[in-house]
Order: sequence, then C-alpha cells, then structure tokens
Amino acid sequence: MEEGRVIALDVGDKRIGIAVSDPTGTIAYPLETYKRKGSGKDVAYIIELAKKMKTVKIVVGLPLLLSGKEGTQARKVKEFVKELESAGLEIELVDERYSTEDADSILRGKGQNWKERKSKRDAVAAAIILDAYLKEKKE
Repeated sequence: MEEGRVIALDVGDKRIGIAVSDPTGTIAYPLETYKRKGSGKDVAYIIELAKKMKTVKIVVGLPLLLSGKEGTQARKVKEFVKELESAGLEIELVDERYSTEDADSILRGKGQNWKERKSKRDAVAAAIILDAYLKEKKE
C-alpha cells in the first residue's frame, strides 16, 4: 500500500462516521461524526476532506447482513460509493459487521452515557473499520 492517509467512512442514513489514519497509514483515529445534509452535499464534503487530508484511499464499511448477504443498507452505501468514485476517489469496501456494536462497547467501557456514546459512536466505528483494514494491509 502506498504511503499516505487513509480515510474510513461508516455511512448511515443520518450520519457518517469518519476516521483517518496517520500519514504512514499505521494508526487509525476517530475524526468526526458528520450529520448528513443530502447526497450531493455529503459527497462534496467527503471529497473536500479527502483533498485536505491528502488521502490516498477511502475505505467504506459495507453493512452486510449477518448471513453475509447485502441488504437495503448495503445497497444504499454502494450508491453513495458510486458517487464518490465518480469524483475520481479510490474506494475500497470492507465488511463492517459489528463495528457499531464494538464502538458502543468501547465507549460504554469508558463510562460514557448514551448521549455521549451516540455523538461519538459513528466516528469510533469508522476507526474500528480503518484499524482492521490497516492491520490486514500490513500483513
């Protein structure tokens, strides 16, 4: 994998969790939870963020069903990814089953209440997705 920042997205209907790697592509950090404003504005925001961060790749969590098949949410994510790809961004889809539950568990373990968890959960889930991706690429 070429050196540079990687961004991960946990795309939901209302929010997009965003995480970013360090410039060496080794460590994942939760960046923010973006509140969706409509597909065109959302795509423009991600494109601008990718440019600002000098991103080499965007990893997007694909919410597969427990069976491993694609459901409605996975199809919505794929549509969003098509829009990002049309802007010339390099995108890779990765299985993100359990990332939100894992993020919630981590935040609960830090003693955060429901409201605090809700505001950070999507960005932490994106960091979990990114961390797994970075570790797999290093092997």
